[in-house]
Amino acid sequence: MSFASTSRSLGGAAAAILFIGLASCRTGGTKACTEAACGDEVEIKFEPALAAPGRYHFMVDLDGVTRRCSASLPSSGQQDTMPECIIREGNGSLAAITIPRMQPKVVALRVVRDQAVIMDTRAEPIYAVERPNGPDCPPQCSVGRVTVEIKEPTPEGASTGSAPRAAATGPRP
Repeated sequence: MSFASTSRSLGGAAAAILFIGLASCRTGGTKACTEAACGDEVEIKFEPALAAPGRYHFMVDLDGVTRRCSASLPSSGQQDTMPECIIREGNGSLAAITIPRMQPKVVALRVVRDQAVIMDTRAEPIYAVERPNGPDCPPQCSVGRVTVEIKEPTPEGASTGSAPRAAATGPRP
C-alpha cells in the first residue's frame, strides 16, 4: 500500500467519523446521551433552616419504613455518616434531609433537639420526574419534595410545628 492510498484511506475514515458526529447533532438524527445517574428520593426542606446550637435527631416515617439520622450544630465539619439519609448543611444551619431510594405517599417527621421535640408533623411530598441526561434519555427518576415550617417551642416548653407546604409541582409517578 502506497503512501497516497494510506492517506486516502485515513481521509475516508476521518470523513466517516465526521459524518456520524454531524448526523447525531442534526434534528431527527441519532441522539447522544450522557451517562449521568440519578435515583428516586424524597427531600424534606426546613423553612427556616435549623440554626440553634444542639444535637438534632430526625425520625422519619415513610409509609411505615423508619429512617433515623442526626447532626450537631455548630457542625464539627464532619457529617455523620448515615446511609439512610443525607443531611444538607448550609451557612451554619441544617437546611434539609434527603432520603434516597424512597417514594412515600406520606412522610411523618419528628425533630428532636437536645431531648426536646421541636417538630412533629406529617406531609405528602409532591413528585417531579427528573431526567439528568435530557428529555429523551434514560434514566428517569422520581424526586419528591416537601417544605416544613419550623417554629421553635414556646417559652412554656410546648412544641409547635405548622402545617407543611409542598415545594414542587409535578405528577406522582
